[in-house]
Amino acid sequence: MRHGLAFAALLLLPLASHAQTLHVAPGGTANGTCDASSPCTLQSAQARVRTLRAQGRNDITVQLQDGTYRLQQPLQFDASDSGSYGHSVRWQAAPGAHPVLSGSQLVQGTRNGVLWSFALPSNDAPSSIYIDGQRRWPSRTEACPHCVVDAKGLSKVPPAILHSLRVGSLAVMHERWRDFRCSVVALGRDRVDLAQPCWRNVTLDSVKNGWSVASPVGKYYAGVDWFENLAGDPSAPGGYTVDTAHHVLRYRPLPAEAAHAPSIELPVLEQLLVLNGTLKAPVHDLVFSGITFAGTEWRKPASADGYVPLQAGYLVDGNSRAALPDNGEGMTRIASAVAVEAGRDIVFDRDSFQHLAAAGIALAGGTHGAAVTNSRFTDIGGGGVFAGDTEGHPVDPASKTSDIVIADNHIDHVALAYRDNVAIMAGFVNGLVIAHNTISDLPYSGISVGWGWDYEGEAPVQSSIHIVANRIERVMLQLADGGAIYTQAQSTPGTSCVVRNVTDMRHSGEGNGIYLDEHSTYFDVERNVVLGAWISAWASWSGHLRITGNWTDDAGKPHNAGPTKVWSPNFTHLITLPAAALAVQQAAGARDHAIALGLPIHVNRMCPAP
Repeated sequence: MRHGLAFAALLLLPLASHAQTLHVAPGGTANGTCDASSPCTLQSAQARVRTLRAQGRNDITVQLQDGTYRLQQPLQFDASDSGSYGHSVRWQAAPGAHPVLSGSQLVQGTRNGVLWSFALPSNDAPSSIYIDGQRRWPSRTEACPHCVVDAKGLSKVPPAILHSLRVGSLAVMHERWRDFRCSVVALGRDRVDLAQPCWRNVTLDSVKNGWSVASPVGKYYAGVDWFENLAGDPSAPGGYTVDTAHHVLRYRPLPAEAAHAPSIELPVLEQLLVLNGTLKAPVHDLVFSGITFAGTEWRKPASADGYVPLQAGYLVDGNSRAALPDNGEGMTRIASAVAVEAGRDIVFDRDSFQHLAAAGIALAGGTHGAAVTNSRFTDIGGGGVFAGDTEGHPVDPASKTSDIVIADNHIDHVALAYRDNVAIMAGFVNGLVIAHNTISDLPYSGISVGWGWDYEGEAPVQSSIHIVANRIERVMLQLADGGAIYTQAQSTPGTSCVVRNVTDMRHSGEGNGIYLDEHSTYFDVERNVVLGAWISAWASWSGHLRITGNWTDDAGKPHNAGPTKVWSPNFTHLITLPAAALAVQQAAGARDHAIALGLPIHVNRMCPAP
């Protein structure tokens, strides 16, 4: 086991003598024979895999040739698409190929004076488009710092802003660790009414702990950041508006684009790949390797529910709540391009997630054994990787996700639209390794694990949480009350740790290097390099925390000593790092040649040695 990682690192089993390879290509046909000379479609290959598996065939590989596969609907997998236990079905890039599963359409436009015009397939206003691989955002207004909040929406909206709005425009604002979007449903003389229940949930207060500070009715309210989905023509280069009545998008090109042929990539699908098993019939033994997932849309923020997060991409919907946050159960999660529900032994290795409207991948709903390794996440509207669930004590213990490995990934420039999201977000998980990831350039936290605050009682709600040897920098660039590594909730004693990570907050916004928030209990935090900030464990209801052997250039004072918190020895006020800290710094982050995980996937109960 390299670097003491607490999971099995077995090589994938070699292909048996009766192994079979199916070949697919963007130009493949439904009646192709799925061999190299007559490749078939993805859907035809999926049907062939099901037939072969029903015949008892094992060790099947679906090989994707180079090019872009434009999906008309998401690929849906269930138990019938599974491998056999110990013999995975592999969906992988052909040697030297870089296949892209895309949910976008290539749309050609026309010139209309200085503008480009594009016919849209529906009256939806896309949340972003792409030109030459670069994301373009809808036109925005200036900020409205003096907009006044009331029960129906916002008043004292300046005329210059009001005249650019229409029904369907979105009001965008953030408060502390939360980011909000509600659509305009009516315009008045100096005001806008905002969609319900979106606006009600935005301003909803909490039972306790003062969550109103993180809403527009709290003391940190600084107005509306901007409105988007505007009326009229775009005024600034690089922006667009949509005439929803006539299904026309108008784009004002940047000077360097003006001579180009008008064309855009228009994201349409909300998901690309869905693995949906059940607890009794899980989808299992699948490997996806060398594939790029790109080009998704997400329409929910324009709905009546809007976008109202509780924290980190988990959302408050509907009219059912009288106060927040309760225990955080019953929340919906931001959409993801790839979703795994009730999976067993699922691996994503050396894949790429980019140009996505919402999140990258989610492993949840009673998934037991899944890994995301050696992959790249960038240019994503929401979070990179989601794992686990928000129910602390489910009736069926099997519905709580377990044995998840997220390792050796590069994750940066995510949460571009939904700023409360993080690179890696885990709810309640029994057995989670987050190791050797390189994470940077985020509006909020880098890694967040746990849920429930102090609402889940005194019994453990998670176990074997191992956050090991990650490198995190340039985070907390827009929001507040977070950190490079953030934890919540009570773990099973003696099983969870934060060790050998490097968190560099010197070029970040205000935040903590490691933030053991609220009810974080039974974590060992050892031999981390924490620069430009320190470790916080402020809540009196957190405890049984061992915070020792860490290096920092900070003063390193205990935030809240508490009777069950060990805060020494640590190495503080450092001007230069000692050799042991430099060794931790050198080893942290994604490794270039990490070995892919084999099956089955199992997380060791105990933490690796610090």
